Amino acid sequence: MRTQLHIEKKQEMLSLITDVTFSNVPCWYDASRRDLKMDLILPKNRTVHSACPTIVWICGGAYRVVNRSVWLPEMMRFARAGYVVASIEYRTSNEAIFPAQLIDVKSAVRFLRAHAKEYCVDPGKIFALGESAGGTMASLLGVTGNQKELDQGDHLDQTSAVQGVVDYYGVVDLSDASAERDRMSAAVNQSNDVPYFSFEEFLGVGYGKAEAEKASAIRYISEKTPPFMILHGTKDTVVPMAQSEKLHDVMQKKGIPCEFLVIEDAAHGDDLFYQDEVSDSVLQFLNSISEEKE
Repeated sequence: MRTQLHIEKKQEMLSLITDVTFSNVPCWYDASRRDLKMDLILPKNRTVHSACPTIVWICGGAYRVVNRSVWLPEMMRFARAGYVVASIEYRTSNEAIFPAQLIDVKSAVRFLRAHAKEYCVDPGKIFALGESAGGTMASLLGVTGNQKELDQGDHLDQTSAVQGVVDYYGVVDLSDASAERDRMSAAVNQSNDVPYFSFEEFLGVGYGKAEAEKASAIRYISEKTPPFMILHGTKDTVVPMAQSEKLHDVMQKKGIPCEFLVIEDAAHGDDLFYQDEVSDSVLQFLNSISEEKE
């Protein structure tokens, strides 16, 4: 049976480019080096394609593990909405202590700007999104655009500043180091997701208030901070809701546009965060900033 279809083109074809090296960093006790990679979802036909707003997606994993590819299926929602998506990796806490992780994500942003034409990236519309430990990194990326000492590596002629942040249940205030250690020790019996020693691995053995403040996004907020969206679940037993509430409060006091979505009955990393209603809200937030930048 022959069937002839007349089809209207409603969406463009997308491509997945994997294993793109964006930085080369020390490893194995600084005796060797390794490449940091990103995976990109972007338009297949890029020769004459216009620049697209771009999402830098940062995976979580208690600062101890990261998998840049595992979230790509969820990122298709944003790619189909017209965003280039770059899902990146960074050094984990067993490789290097903070601020190595922030240095890495900043390198990814600068790489994208330096290769904007090649990857259809709009350098004026780059957004940081991350979940859990990735939310920590996305938030820090958003508030440290003017911290030049954290820009290290290649493409230093490019800025690592982003135009907006979506923080999915990230830790944003580690300034009370001893209290955070005690909380994590108590929480280890409730959840195996974040071992009690994760923060010590992340900040360094015997870390104190100075090290904790340096890794606390809440300490860098200024009038130059871009708009934020914060997402947190009411049943999160891994990262306290108070983390996101404090971030929202400081943003409001500083006059920074900030949306706070509280997801009822959502645990840490819950599927509820990745339903259409939430993704629609995130897209609306990103689109509103993109439109302002035109």
